Amino acid sequence: MSRIPDETVKTILDRTDIVAVIGERVRLEKKGGRYWGLCPFHGEKSASFSVDPDKGFYYCFGCRKGGSPVTFLMELEKLGYREALEELAGKAGIPIELEEAESEEGKQRKSLLELYERVSATFHWFLKEHPSGHNAAKTLSKRGIDKYLLDHFCLGYAPQDRRWLYSFLKKKGYSPEFLAKSGLFAERYPEFPLFCDRLLFPIADQRGRVIAFGGRLLSGEGPKYINSPDTQIFKKQENLFALDKALSTIKKEGKALICEGYMDALSFHAAGIAFAVAPLGTAFTEKQARLIKRWADSVIIAFDSDDAGLKATERACVISASVGLDPLVAAIPGGKDASEILEKEGIGSLQKLPEFTINGSEFLVRRAASLFDIVSIEGKAKAAAFLHPYIGALDSEVKKDAFFDIAGHGLRADPRSLRSDYENARSASSRSHASFSDWNRDSIEMKRDAGTIRKSSDFVLLSALVIHAELFATFRAHVALEDIDDSRAKDLYIALEESFRADDTRLDAVLSRIVDEGLRSSVLERAATGEFAEKPEAFVLDGASRIRIRSLEQRRADLLDKMKGFEVGTVEIEGHSLNDLLYEMMHLDAELAKMKGMLDERS
Repeated sequence: MSRIPDETVKTILDRTDIVAVIGERVRLEKKGGRYWGLCPFHGEKSASFSVDPDKGFYYCFGCRKGGSPVTFLMELEKLGYREALEELAGKAGIPIELEEAESEEGKQRKSLLELYERVSATFHWFLKEHPSGHNAAKTLSKRGIDKYLLDHFCLGYAPQDRRWLYSFLKKKGYSPEFLAKSGLFAERYPEFPLFCDRLLFPIADQRGRVIAFGGRLLSGEGPKYINSPDTQIFKKQENLFALDKALSTIKKEGKALICEGYMDALSFHAAGIAFAVAPLGTAFTEKQARLIKRWADSVIIAFDSDDAGLKATERACVISASVGLDPLVAAIPGGKDASEILEKEGIGSLQKLPEFTINGSEFLVRRAASLFDIVSIEGKAKAAAFLHPYIGALDSEVKKDAFFDIAGHGLRADPRSLRSDYENARSASSRSHASFSDWNRDSIEMKRDAGTIRKSSDFVLLSALVIHAELFATFRAHVALEDIDDSRAKDLYIALEESFRADDTRLDAVLSRIVDEGLRSSVLERAATGEFAEKPEAFVLDGASRIRIRSLEQRRADLLDKMKGFEVGTVEIEGHSLNDLLYEMMHLDAELAKMKGMLDERS
């Protein structure tokens, strides 16, 4: 079985800047010698995710995930080990000569990505070069989408012929079984393509790899838009159209614009608003909001101003606030959408939209006042209750206080009364779910207890050695594996010994040899807290001396027990004479005196 050589892996990681890798996906801020940001693996409103550039690892104090640049890409991008290394190698300009054998799942994923890349290029050719695509190209031109954007987004056209794609791909060697799971064909009629006579919008992941399509009907009957189903490489609720094109600007601006659909996103990009993205035929989701939160602090919501669009805006404000994004709302006048504005009024009108926004709090208060009769007591109470989900999503008491002031002014109510009603409603809701909450909390505590690592002195010392593995050569000269009492500490010793013999004592190399996930997490937590950052050499040397002294004293006690077994006339026990044992005792006492002297000198 072929594999990536250890030396190549070491070279890749030596040349990888973990801050740069993670910084492309998480907004990081330097504090002291580390970088901090919101964890991409779980929802949080205050930064507990840290990156240590010197040690080359990340760790989250919230969910306890941590590791190297490789494990980060594997976890976040759902990549295999080899795929993650290949991405890092590509960025570092390091060729990989030998490839590790892929799993069937990895092979299928790679084949799907290759298929979508090939089909996307073919659809693009139909739009640009084939006579059947002229109508689709005219539709784009009429909507203000020029040739640059057409190429930039690799827009395409799916021909009306229902049999060409299946036949085309079979000739390229794709099996019927593979094509049936590709998301390109109808589930009930596996030889019929999902997209026919449609303008196609390739959907790419943040790395720019095509993973799905959205299709707009050009003529005939049927839904105006359809989207690829979820596949091994695509999840509707976890991706956004145009994210790969918008990402650099989102990072630069610290904000993203969310619009309703593909044409709206293209229209904003045509107007030079390059931080526009769109959900994929579904409502804006929490997973999509968390995705944006990696790089942005605020989001401009630019949905249609019809009733459906306003309801979607309400929900998007709550979702955005719940993940720590500051929601702003761009008012699109007259029930129009961005595409219509571009087509009828030109780029100038569209460019002004992001400049004229109101914050999400103000939008929701105005919305509540328009939906309910706030002159009446009952209507005022309903309007206040309408705002409760948004209040619950706010992540600080300061924000809540400010919102109650805004709501009080807009609803002509006392902010203190609004807060009191909200607290009462929340308490009632908590009581109704108390039994579940108590059970769930107990379950969490039991899980925590089950995963607790017993922190013996040996384990603490070996954890320090994993973090400062350059000291292991000195440590192993004094302490052998059999000197360690704690079984978990022995696992760490074995991982260090294997790394030492492989001449690779990087933190990632040692961690990769620790089988127990709980052990890895515990070590990373200690590394992230900087527990052993101060005078690690003295700590390790003192620890080595104490373990060695303990081991020598145990051997001395065993010798005394053996010596007590000698009776008058006994020549030897277990092949050792009394003189042998006395001689060994003398050497043990000398070494004990030496070790204790060294320990006293350092203290």
